[in-house]
Amino acid sequence: MTKVLVIGFDGADWELIFNWANEEKLPNFKKLKEQGIFGPLESTIPPITPPAWTSMTTGKKPEKHGIPGFIKMKYTSNGWSKSMYTSKDKISKELWDYIEKSVVVNVPITYPPRKINGIMVTGMLTPSTDSEFTYPSEFKSELLEKIPDYIIELDWAKYRGKERKFIERLYVMTKKRVDLFWYLFNNKPWKLMFFVFVGPDRIQHIFWGTKELEEYWKYLDNFLGEVITKAEKENIHLFVVSDHGFCGVERVIHINNVLLDLGFLKLQSSNNSNAISGHSLSYKIIKGVTRVYLKLPDKIRELLRPITNKVYTPPKFDLENSVAFCISEGSFGGIYINPNLSLEEKEVVISKIKSVLEDIVDEKTKKRPIYKVFRREELYEEASPDKYYPDLIVIPSEGYDIGEYNPIGTLTDISFKNGDHRLYGIFFAYGPGIKKGYKIENAKIYDIAPTILHIFGLPIPNDMDGRVLMEIFEEDSEFAKRKPKYVDPSYYEKKQEDEKLKKAIKNLKLKGKI
Repeated sequence: MTKVLVIGFDGADWELIFNWANEEKLPNFKKLKEQGIFGPLESTIPPITPPAWTSMTTGKKPEKHGIPGFIKMKYTSNGWSKSMYTSKDKISKELWDYIEKSVVVNVPITYPPRKINGIMVTGMLTPSTDSEFTYPSEFKSELLEKIPDYIIELDWAKYRGKERKFIERLYVMTKKRVDLFWYLFNNKPWKLMFFVFVGPDRIQHIFWGTKELEEYWKYLDNFLGEVITKAEKENIHLFVVSDHGFCGVERVIHINNVLLDLGFLKLQSSNNSNAISGHSLSYKIIKGVTRVYLKLPDKIRELLRPITNKVYTPPKFDLENSVAFCISEGSFGGIYINPNLSLEEKEVVISKIKSVLEDIVDEKTKKRPIYKVFRREELYEEASPDKYYPDLIVIPSEGYDIGEYNPIGTLTDISFKNGDHRLYGIFFAYGPGIKKGYKIENAKIYDIAPTILHIFGLPIPNDMDGRVLMEIFEEDSEFAKRKPKYVDPSYYEKKQEDEKLKKAIKNLKLKGKI
């Protein structure tokens, strides 16, 4: 029986893992490199968790699966509204919808859980373990009995000044995830297991370039070694992947500062007479005070925070009467243009913003903080007009993050966080019929789903954007000899209906009614 195991390490960076494997710091990654397929995996643009993992599991670009980011902006007669994307926003089937028996754990944007043939434990953006986070729902009690105090997520941003506690909590979360992995691996039936560890992303946001990060990866490498041993014994096809890469960041560019200076973003009038607003007459005073405040030790800043919150409140923007505003998701920014503008007016605004942002030079580093500003149609060419995807997508240069607003100015040093996303994650494949010691080039995140379907001998929906990575297979293997078969997406709908009909007829026969 064909079995495929996908181990996902959120945020695993190609360059980092490749170098540490070569240096024998990660011997089991090195084994995969020498005895399997290895190479960089190109993520989505922007390279962020929700669209990237969903593109991997659907084989499609974000506009086809419906998840372009974390934050969903919508414009109605009542103005702009803001919410988070969930699994309910997905408009495409995922790998486990095609495969007979699956176990899916901790994949981001799977909450609320959808019905699958198998078991699902939801991941990132799940409210808590008090919610219904498993399918079937009764598996929740089994999980919490076997893995008491199970941890779904770890919010690194809440650990400023408590970094040691973060590390302790990270290992607790990861150990519980490992325990759940082995429980499901050994005790539940599956043909596809898709299991994600989010720990790498979380630690890399605040411990990039540190010994703590290296030690954590060694811990994961030891786990990977145990997985490889099991996979070898059971002839399992093993894929080790990530949704995006990672790099160090030192500076932040605050896009709404630029839009304010251009006159495209409007401020609301403050209702709090005791508060000082960022773009008020007291702006110079605020800049000076804020600079001093940010240089204080973290513990002192925490003590002063209640006072500073009363003295300074971030400005509130009047989005309805603004021409443009930016929503930051850290490793990219989405700029939304007022939908009431005419097409001609909109084009003028878009061209101006794009030109200004791409021409900015950071006086401190002498570098351009913006790598590129994409127009919506460049990244989401097939998006429905009623989807409020950003009109402009701002991608920072390496070493920079995207912020929304800062009273100090447009460009600032980063605080606390020291790592963020970049384009290339990891791709390793190992097992029967897979080449040994072969470096793959030009693999994209959309290619994982069709490649796995091909291993199972299943036809591939022809609306997938990815391709079958035929170059990973040994020439004499069945996978190389068998040509990928493509079908209309309705093929699987009809197949499901046929299976339901057969099941209904079988039940009627058992009851003696036919």
